[in-house]
Amino acid sequence: MSFMVSGLPRPIGFAAIPGGAAGDHAVPGGLKDGDDLIYVRHISGDLVTNADLTAEFSIAAGKANVINNAAGTDTTGDVLLVAWMSAA
Repeated sequence: MSFMVSGLPRPIGFAAIPGGAAGDHAVPGGLKDGDDLIYVRHISGDLVTNADLTAEFSIAAGKANVINNAAGTDTTGDVLLVAWMSAA
C-alpha cells in the first residue's frame, strides 16, 4: 500500500511494507534513486517495540522502489512505514 501527497514543493510518498531480514525491501509507489528518505518506522507485531530505523536504511542506488537495510535489524513478521520526498 502506498500513496503520494502532491501540492507541496516536492511530492511526498508513503508506504506500508512487510518487514524482513537485512538487505533490500521493495517499496511500491514511485520511490527512486535521488529521492530523500524521510522516515522508516518499525511497527512490531505486538505493537510494543516500535522503533525509528531511519538511520539504518537508505534508498538503494540504481534501483527503483527499493530501500536497503545494511545495518542488519531483522523486522521479519512486522511492518515498516516508509516516507520519502521525491526529487522531482
